[in-house]
Amino acid sequence: MTGTFSTDAVSSATQNKRVVLEPLLRRIMPQAMADGMVKVAIVRNLTGGDYGRQFLESCINEGRSMGFIVDSFVLSGENEQNKNKILQIAGADYDGIIFSLVGEGISYNDLLPHIDRKIKIVTFDNLPYKDDDLRKDALYGVTSAAQDDRGLAEISLSAMIESFASVMEPVRVISVIANPGIPLLDNRYDVYNRFISEGKIVEVAGIRPAGFDHIRSSIRETLIKTLADFPVGSFDAIWAPYDEFAKGCFDALNEAGRNEILLTSIDISNDNIKLMLDNADQWIATAATDPSVAGIIIMRILAAKLAGEETPSAYTFKAQLIKSSMLNQTITMANITSHIPGWLSSHGVFEFPWMIELKNCVAGRR
Repeated sequence: MTGTFSTDAVSSATQNKRVVLEPLLRRIMPQAMADGMVKVAIVRNLTGGDYGRQFLESCINEGRSMGFIVDSFVLSGENEQNKNKILQIAGADYDGIIFSLVGEGISYNDLLPHIDRKIKIVTFDNLPYKDDDLRKDALYGVTSAAQDDRGLAEISLSAMIESFASVMEPVRVISVIANPGIPLLDNRYDVYNRFISEGKIVEVAGIRPAGFDHIRSSIRETLIKTLADFPVGSFDAIWAPYDEFAKGCFDALNEAGRNEILLTSIDISNDNIKLMLDNADQWIATAATDPSVAGIIIMRILAAKLAGEETPSAYTFKAQLIKSSMLNQTITMANITSHIPGWLSSHGVFEFPWMIELKNCVAGRR
């Protein structure tokens, strides 16, 4: 006898879940549920790498696990186009919005009207200050979450210098440089420039991506051309302050057969882990935070705002150094917290009892 699949049974189960979930959401966040649903938008740029994908997926999954409707929007094109799209999204019927890595397209003056309309906002690697000036007021009620970008740059560059400890001269470096306007990269470059001014490193060249639509291939092509001007012995290392920069640099070094050049980077992903393991003598270290943990915690902060919980104006994800010598074939982004000392976990962070109650309801455990 063969079994049959009943759509009526599925529909009934879904309806029963809603009957339990909706009163819960109305009790926990009544303002957001005024129209019968909690709607959240995630707006993100720089999605070309694994880091961005992992952040986005974990953020979406965490929101949906609590019964929210979660929509995601990927920005591309010119800044003015992005800004117009952001304003359209912010003007739509969302209870909360997460802005991540949207650069100059987000500003205090643009978001202020939406704050006044009681939309809850969390930003990630964006700084919503008036007139984009750090000396002026930040948007009231917004939580600005960020990686410790200065710490990431500090430990990544320090790991590079440590590898040349026996050499008395400054380390000669080629770095990847992006145009100003992306806060996380701006902060990392500030530290890089300080290392130069302190005489710890010497920049022999700075290469730039042609754009952010195809970063990895753009960096690979640019660096291959640059390497032709720098024969063996003319420089020591490459510093790549973003994970797609790093992969493009590694592709170029591998293609050019330049295995004498060391590479340190910022960001971590399953792809990076594999490349570092396979090339441990060349890609020696990366500094990182966990993108999945960041996505989970940022969605929880937004949920807490919707529920009227107290939330901070700023939240920082701690920087962590990962040397290739610390990795092995069993380590992935799913279990890295068990292998790297001090690695941040989402367990218990901004996790209120009502969140667990919502998740149990959505999962059918009540």
